[in-house]
Amino acid sequence: PYLSVHDNINLCRNVLGMKRDGTVEHLAEMLGIANQLKKRPDALSTGERQRVAIGRAVAHRPSIVIADEPTASLDPYAAEKVMSLFLGLAEEFNITVILASHAWEHMEKLGLRRLTHETIRDHNNMFTETVVSG
Repeated sequence: PYLSVHDNINLCRNVLGMKRDGTVEHLAEMLGIANQLKKRPDALSTGERQRVAIGRAVAHRPSIVIADEPTASLDPYAAEKVMSLFLGLAEEFNITVILASHAWEHMEKLGLRRLTHETIRDHNNMFTETVVSG
């Protein structure tokens, strides 16, 4: 809460010793929060905070981002917009996204592949195995 939007997005890049190269500003522009870079989180709307979190998640260009209900606190229209931005940035930065969501209809609209899982135990209840399909 004490970091500006710019510093929040830049957090992982800073920890990793990555140089300033305009990535934070580019992300802020793409996420529609470029005019918020000097503000602190408490001065932002819920949707703007979600966009900052997405920017922070992709700014250091990880191979994979695992997101658990990243738009759960947003109304359906804002959620669709933010999710589209997130997926667009992931594609631009060549990031694999694993997304946990209960909004299956929304995910299908975005063209995402649905994976399901089942955890099973052996007959002696000594081992468990999770099988992912989809």
